[in-house]
Amino acid sequence: MGFLQRLVGAALGIVLLLAAFVFASLALAVLLVAGLGLWAWLWWRSRKMPRQHRGSTVIEGEYRDVTPSPRIEKRERR
Repeated sequence: MGFLQRLVGAALGIVLLLAAFVFASLALAVLLVAGLGLWAWLWWRSRKMPRQHRGSTVIEGEYRDVTPSPRIEKRERR
């Protein structure tokens, strides 16, 4: 390979590496803004919860599901 091909290859590699860094930075910024927006939305929706549930009573206990399960009918044996 000639010197010119190596020079063009190196320049092209550097340009592609810089483009990858720019793309990664933009993707990270978009994800960061989306995460911040989601956090702000969740905070806004849940900011009144402690005041609304201040006087409520929590009933603790256990429960058991007593609905009968359907049985598979027995087949005739041959």
